[in-house]
Amino acid sequence: MENVRKLLPLIIGFIVAVFVFFLSRKLRQNKKVVEERSTILERAREAKMAKSILKKSDDEESISNIQQVSA
Repeated sequence: MENVRKLLPLIIGFIVAVFVFFLSRKLRQNKKVVEERSTILERAREAKMAKSILKKSDDEESISNIQQVSA
């Protein structure tokens, strides 16, 4: 019984250390996932913007072609 009392702080410290290790690992993984999602969303926004610019330039081109044909 005395041996258990002597080792109890070490056992509790070990359990806490393992818990903190797994908790910090989980938080790092969540941070990576959030960063990856942010990157994907940023690229999607850029692609959407590029698509709208391309569409706008195509529309302007077709309007100028129609005006040239009319003249």
